[in-house]
Amino acid sequence: MNFQENLSVLNGLNIDQWVMARDRYRLNRLRKDKKANTAEIEKLFEQSNAKVRQRFERLPKIKLNQDLPVTQYADRLIEAIQKHQVIIVAGETGSGKTTQLPQIAMLAGRGLTGMIGHTQPRRLAARSVSQRIAEEVGEKLGESIGFKIRFNEQGSQDSIVRLMTDGILLAELGNDRFLSKYDTIIIDEAHERSLNIDFIMGYLKQLLPKRPDLKVIVTSATLDVNRFSNYFNNAPIFEVEGRSYPVEVRYRPISEMNIGGSDDDEFDDFEENLPRAVVQAVEECFADAEEKGHPEHADILIFSSTEQEIRELQETLQKYGPRHTEILPLYARLAVSEQQKIFSPSGKGRRIIIATNVAETALTVPNIRYVIDSGFARISRYNYRSRVQRLPIEAISQAAANQRKGRCGRVAPGVCIRLYSEEDFLSRPEFTEPEIKRTNLASVILQMQSLGLGELENFDFIEPPDFRLVNDGRKLLIELGALNEKKNELTKVGQMMARMPIDPRLARMIVGGAHFGVLKEILVVVSALAVQDARERPADKQMQADQKHALFKEADSDFLFYLKLWDTLNPKGEAGMSENKRRQFAKQHFLSWLRLREWKQTHQQLVELAEGLKLSFNEKPANYENLHRALLTGLLSFIANKTDERNTFMAVRQQKAKVFPASTLHKTNTAWVMAFEMVETSQVYLRTLAKIDPEWILLAARDLLKYHYFEPHWSKKAGIVNAYAQISLFGLIIEPKRLVNFEKVDQPAAHEIFLRDALTTGNLGTVPPFLKHNLLKLEEVERVEDKLRRRDLVVDEETIYQFYASKIPEEIASRRSFEDWRATVEAKNPRYLYVEDDALWLNDRPTTQQFPDHLHNGQLRLATTYRFDPSHDEDGATVQIPVQALPQVDENIWSWGIPGWRLDLIEALLKALPKDKRRNLVPIPDTARKLMQGIDAVHLRQHIFSYLAFALRGEQITEKDFSFERIDPYLVPFIKVIDEKGKLIAKGRDLAELKARCRVETHRPVKQQKGEFKTFPENFTFEASQKVTGVVVKQYQALVPTKNFAELEAKDESGVVIQTFNDQAEAIKQHREGIIRLVHMQLGDLVRQLKKQISKPLALAYSPLGDKAKLEQMLVYATLQMAITTLPINAGEFNQLLEQVKKQFLSYGQQALEQLSDIYIQWQQIRRQLLVLDPDVFGRSIDDIEDQLDLMSLGNFVYCQPVDLWQEYPRYLKALLLRLDRLPNNLQRDHAAIDDVDPWMDKVFKFKNDPRIKELYLMLEELRISLFSQPMKTKMPISPTRLQKLWDRLGIS
Repeated sequence: MNFQENLSVLNGLNIDQWVMARDRYRLNRLRKDKKANTAEIEKLFEQSNAKVRQRFERLPKIKLNQDLPVTQYADRLIEAIQKHQVIIVAGETGSGKTTQLPQIAMLAGRGLTGMIGHTQPRRLAARSVSQRIAEEVGEKLGESIGFKIRFNEQGSQDSIVRLMTDGILLAELGNDRFLSKYDTIIIDEAHERSLNIDFIMGYLKQLLPKRPDLKVIVTSATLDVNRFSNYFNNAPIFEVEGRSYPVEVRYRPISEMNIGGSDDDEFDDFEENLPRAVVQAVEECFADAEEKGHPEHADILIFSSTEQEIRELQETLQKYGPRHTEILPLYARLAVSEQQKIFSPSGKGRRIIIATNVAETALTVPNIRYVIDSGFARISRYNYRSRVQRLPIEAISQAAANQRKGRCGRVAPGVCIRLYSEEDFLSRPEFTEPEIKRTNLASVILQMQSLGLGELENFDFIEPPDFRLVNDGRKLLIELGALNEKKNELTKVGQMMARMPIDPRLARMIVGGAHFGVLKEILVVVSALAVQDARERPADKQMQADQKHALFKEADSDFLFYLKLWDTLNPKGEAGMSENKRRQFAKQHFLSWLRLREWKQTHQQLVELAEGLKLSFNEKPANYENLHRALLTGLLSFIANKTDERNTFMAVRQQKAKVFPASTLHKTNTAWVMAFEMVETSQVYLRTLAKIDPEWILLAARDLLKYHYFEPHWSKKAGIVNAYAQISLFGLIIEPKRLVNFEKVDQPAAHEIFLRDALTTGNLGTVPPFLKHNLLKLEEVERVEDKLRRRDLVVDEETIYQFYASKIPEEIASRRSFEDWRATVEAKNPRYLYVEDDALWLNDRPTTQQFPDHLHNGQLRLATTYRFDPSHDEDGATVQIPVQALPQVDENIWSWGIPGWRLDLIEALLKALPKDKRRNLVPIPDTARKLMQGIDAVHLRQHIFSYLAFALRGEQITEKDFSFERIDPYLVPFIKVIDEKGKLIAKGRDLAELKARCRVETHRPVKQQKGEFKTFPENFTFEASQKVTGVVVKQYQALVPTKNFAELEAKDESGVVIQTFNDQAEAIKQHREGIIRLVHMQLGDLVRQLKKQISKPLALAYSPLGDKAKLEQMLVYATLQMAITTLPINAGEFNQLLEQVKKQFLSYGQQALEQLSDIYIQWQQIRRQLLVLDPDVFGRSIDDIEDQLDLMSLGNFVYCQPVDLWQEYPRYLKALLLRLDRLPNNLQRDHAAIDDVDPWMDKVFKFKNDPRIKELYLMLEELRISLFSQPMKTKMPISPTRLQKLWDRLGIS
């Protein structure tokens, strides 16, 4: 078709009546209006028609490109455009539809009453296509053919065709609802189904009935056309073949499994085997080229899923792939110079290009003969639950796989190798899921609200979005404060945000920037976040790149990086860098110069936008807090709190995430951060972070915070009812425990807590007269209840609470409001809040004299309190005993307990008897009452067990049968042992055990008087009473030698001192030693005479144990022990004793000497005999004998054993010699006897320091005589059973 024919088509148009699209609506309205001025209408029509004519004159010369398949259909398309409002053109890449359709539309007479708007999914394409069309019609770009992309516009309203990105068209809807600048819209590459495309189509569908003159042309790849046709009410479809060559597909699967994506376990194996498979596939391609005879035309395009994978494959191919091959990466973030290499071949032989899915549709790589397709791509998926934009690697759809395949059939027949099986291919979804199904819809909802298009759910999308994503988008807008949840309309902030063509979160930050007075800086940061990051990290220079980038890093915040970099690139007050300098700077610092430029342009645009919205710019530079609080307004769903795990944070909605390694906060110990995004690659990462103060979150998220109140309580100090609030945002606890005034949260509950916890329990914090009165009353009646162990005698707290509730108004819940109110009522009635006695007792008041407040034990009067609470340790009566009085508490009297519970005690003891003995006592309550009646004052001085055993002796019941263990604890008083300051030392219910536990305390001297005496002192009083912590305690004085007798030297001058003891027995023991010493000091000559009588053989026998002096000292001590029989407690008595001792000293000395000789000489013989025994044969017997000798402490027995005990030693040793004589012929019997005595020996050894063991020891020695040394007589009848009985009676444990 030549130009002439073109014109004839156009001349066939009658444009006389045509007016500009933008005037039609007004003219129609005026024409309908009866009162309208016809001249005015005429004038308007003339002007508008003239415009159309001007446009007609300016139509370029159109010469369609005959080589392109689409041109064959030109006539049919022109006719269809004129006849139908919507047409669908389906054609593969390469059919030429993109460049030819706008020209065909012009031939159909479009572009006269408005522009032909032609949208492209990508900026790159919009620009290059407009360039191409301008060249084809032979004009400069910007005359009749223009383009408009985000930072760049060429052409004007007068252009006929305008190419633009779909985003620009969307933005224009905001100002021009009816798209009245346009008379035709061409939506190119609609099968890409970006969110913008879906939205524009939905909008157009609504608009078409209102603008019958508007034409729409939708182009798409063949696969998906029916869906578009149905959507636009069965619009006609025109299929145009692409210009392509056949492609042979070869399947070379790496894995037998069908792998869905990086979330599958098998994906790891796939990744591991990929490099090997790619090398094999490359070799196969080159071999195929050799075979077909064009080895030099063998350029390969490899589709891979991530930049990292591209780098790995690049390395592998450089190492193991064919030689003389150029290997180039291609991905969206690639530096422009690198991209240029791909589009302008250098001619260095064959090329292998490894690309991500950008090379599927967006960029056409020339001269490709072979495609190797790994079958995967990173696809952005938004997870509405965690608000994370994930970038998982997924198996691509069939459509995408075919798109990849088509890339090698543009120049000649090609081969496509797929690294997955045919079955896998067929099991995949037919199309890639449209973006609307997998992205955050906040900006669409914002636009729709702003355009008044109603609810997103009711909007007719080609495929409706997932309702969960819709809800999420709405939630995000509510979170940003752009949408009023209740009214479902935009807030002021939302209306401002809707006018900014950027992500809603960024828009919110700009509004926040104005609010916090940091707009200047915010615009820099936001523009940086809106474009792709300018930082580059080439595979071979990652370290250098990181070092250069680090120059701009700031502590605490990654956002400050952008400000520092911006200030370096655009210094204040200077002209700034020249373009050339900037380029070099970018190159040196591994920054993309193009992206820096884009950043600058975005910034310029945002500045203009902010000025247009009349936002106020700040003069002063921003401080950290305000800047970050402004950013935080848009990032509330990306806050996170450090967990205990290393480098792991808990973000909102229970999502765990790590800090991105490149961040300035990586591996720092920052508690709270906000991030610009959360991205899931191999892990969930927080990217672009800053340290924040949780307080800022609470301020920024006011309406979104969830408060959980717990532990409401009365605060005595503050005088108000407080509670703790746990404040959380989207499930992340920001403030675990903040004190808040509960009255503001829940007034009625606070009122009740005030009455219960401040008044009823008396914790008001002040004690006004009414409260003091009421509390004393309550305490008094509660004490009665504790004694009688009943809880039904007095009113409980509830009644008191009701009393206050009936009198105090509801609005009072704090001390201040209460005091104000009380002042007004008590002025009229001072006793208004007094509780009266009668109100407290339910019946008449009971008597309690059986429950004394002081328990008597002998001379002691011990303070007693009562408590009725079976779950408490101190249930029952609690008696305080000063540690000084403890040894004087009589266990017999004690065993009777509290008088008021005595009957219960007897009954409980009877019930706890063994069953066979209990049988004869039923009914037990009667028996107990009888026993109770039989008690008199004498009985109360013996142990309750012995009284009961005696009274029940006819029933074969003994003291042994009774025990306090198996009865209710409250029947035995609880003891608190205290020191003189009233501090608790020990507590429990077992008196004997407490005495033993405090033994060290009670047996120590309490005090010592000044002075050391050599004769009996005048000021000595043996027994005296003293008051300790309110209890009258008896105390005992004793004369105590300053040196042990055994340690006295020849002319020793040491005397005695007076010490006071609580324990009578201990005092007597010490006093005896003191008297011995005082007597000893008066006997100089007599002592010397006695010492001389020690014979040589005795000294020799003793020698293994010590020298003669030691033996002499023992002899003197033994003599004194025997001679002193009474203990004087004043000087007179002492002098009497001294006279007596002097008379008898030598005769007692004689006795003592004989006994010592007897003991040591026999011991010498025993030692000799032991030496001749063979230890291998007689080992057991030798051990037993040595144990027996050990117990006698022969080295110093006179000091540590009582006289009556060691006087038996000669007999024991004689028996031992008898045993040794028999031993060789009697070994069997000896061993049997050892078995009998062993358990007793163990007991005696174990408790040898207990004074009560002496009795058992004496019996044990008699048992030995009966077992080992017959026919020697024992002192008493003896048997192991008798020992057992004694042991039971002693009760040592």
